[in-house]
Parts: sequence; C-alpha cells; structure tokens
Amino acid sequence: RCVFQDEALVVRSLLESAGLSCELFRDAPFDVNPMFDSGIAGFRLEVSEDELEDALALVADFKARKQAAREPGGKGGIP
Repeated sequence: RCVFQDEALVVRSLLESAGLSCELFRDAPFDVNPMFDSGIAGFRLEVSEDELEDALALVADFKARKQAAREPGGKGGIP
C-alpha cells in the first residue's frame, strides 16, 4: 500500500522492471471533487502469490533506500 500515487507508480515500475507483474488499484472510489474527500485512501499494488516473496523483498529494499535518503547526509543507500 502507498498513500500517494507517485510512490505507487515508482513501486509498480520497480516491480515490473524486475519481471514481476502487478496491478495498481485505488483503495477507494475516485471522487469527482477531491475537496470533499475526507479520508486518504491511498493505492494498493497486487502481485500473484508465487511472486509475493520477491515483491516484498524489492519493496523492503526500496523503503530502506528511501529512509536512508532522508537521513542527514544520506544518498538513498547509494555508495
């Protein structure tokens, strides 16, 4: 799950570039007027069960690099 669409698209691209097929879904129906949307639903990526372990490993690595980039002097885990 991702809160923002841009992050969901990055994760989907990461999975697809590793040869894993996935589907991207919005967790709630899109409202015509987002000003009246009171909750943040986010986005959900689904992979097949046989690719789940590989997908979780890639997402965990992505999150670790993203966190490292946020730390002072961090380069996102890039040497």
